[in-house]
Amino acid sequence: MIEVLSPETLLVLAERRAVRDLWVDGGGVRTWMELGRAVRAAQAACQAAGVQPGEIVLTPGEATFAALAWFFGAALAGAVVAPLRGEREGELETWSRQAAPRWRVCGEQLAALPGGAASPAAERLLAPLRAAGRPGLILATGGTTGVPKLVLHDLTALLATVPVKQSVGRRIMPLMRFDHIGGLDMVWRALGSGHVLVAPPAELAPEAVAAVIERHQVEVMPATPSFLNLMLAAEVHRSCSLSSLRVVPYGAEPMPVGLLARLGSALPKVEYVQRFGTSETGALPVSESGAGLLLGDDSAGFQWKIVAGELWVRSPARALGYLSGAPGGFDADGWFRTGDLAERLPDGAVRVLGRCEELINVGGEKVLPAEVEAVLQEHPQVVDCRVHAERNALLGQVVAVELVWRGAETDVVVVKRSLHEFAGARLPRHKLPASVRLVAAVETTRNLKKTRSASPA
Repeated sequence: MIEVLSPETLLVLAERRAVRDLWVDGGGVRTWMELGRAVRAAQAACQAAGVQPGEIVLTPGEATFAALAWFFGAALAGAVVAPLRGEREGELETWSRQAAPRWRVCGEQLAALPGGAASPAAERLLAPLRAAGRPGLILATGGTTGVPKLVLHDLTALLATVPVKQSVGRRIMPLMRFDHIGGLDMVWRALGSGHVLVAPPAELAPEAVAAVIERHQVEVMPATPSFLNLMLAAEVHRSCSLSSLRVVPYGAEPMPVGLLARLGSALPKVEYVQRFGTSETGALPVSESGAGLLLGDDSAGFQWKIVAGELWVRSPARALGYLSGAPGGFDADGWFRTGDLAERLPDGAVRVLGRCEELINVGGEKVLPAEVEAVLQEHPQVVDCRVHAERNALLGQVVAVELVWRGAETDVVVVKRSLHEFAGARLPRHKLPASVRLVAAVETTRNLKKTRSASPA
């Protein structure tokens, strides 16, 4: 039987790997033995405070050693773990209204929160976990255009997709934090395989990230295409030595072909590996096939299909539902409608094109922002860009773009003409930008993806 990750297994691994390096940050190196002690201390703190199985504990969402210990310590106490970053304090009202968390980690202490009742929908979803005494996980998701929704997982089922094996201990820096499925999945798989985790800088600026890569000899760095483009634009591969970097898993948004080519030229020894997953299904088993992804099959209880251009998946790690009670993409037959537009390629692979909610409807013609961005980013004067919908009285919507422009030209009429001349042969007229705005930097979400809502002028 294949050994899989769980809070209990983590403690076994902590004893087995004892003095091996586990965590590296500005304060030095932490070992597996130290993690085991910290997890047990967090579990004891939960039990001493009176945390009951199934109660919700808000743990730190930052990528820190302490956050890792509280995550697994609360899970060992049977709690529903809810990672929350300090910068997301504004979402607490939503959490309180839907989930009514009972506890919150404050520094090194566990504090009780004001009492309240969770929504009826949340109580229905939480009841089976409480009855079974199984830990849970709550993640906030809202894509790039909406208000965050709270997703409830059976943490045991989610961790069961992570095998425990012995690998060559690579140094991995997870840029996505511990309140994001991409960040958590990378950390879980690193723990299962015995890799060394390197803490990312508190401020995810390209220069700061590159400095950590150089200082701690990071070998693997998962990232979004948007952030990788920022690193290229800042030319950090010239100011810092990134020679240790070997693998960059990327996902969360489409990767423009031109950007991938520029990355390959800047860092030719790095392998770029596409990954795919959602907050509702966890990371999916994939392998690359040219321009697409080969998704896993029934062997692990995983299935997929494309319905009306949208990718549907069925996974043993599918979430239990939204705490708000909204049906979202959850189907009674176990399928989840991902909201991702996709097409099947001749070799059986899947190409993910973008989000359904991001489509721009120009007089009945559908436009994918990522498709337009991929062309515009090849313009020699475009450092970065963000395409989104803009309201139009005649057509309903038109294509709008925010540009980080390399040239001295500041007249948007001239810039727009240059874009049309460059892209006119590759994009039909309705996909060309009708509105152009020059900006110093492109806005991204807290998880390093481009936002798709219109920005104020």
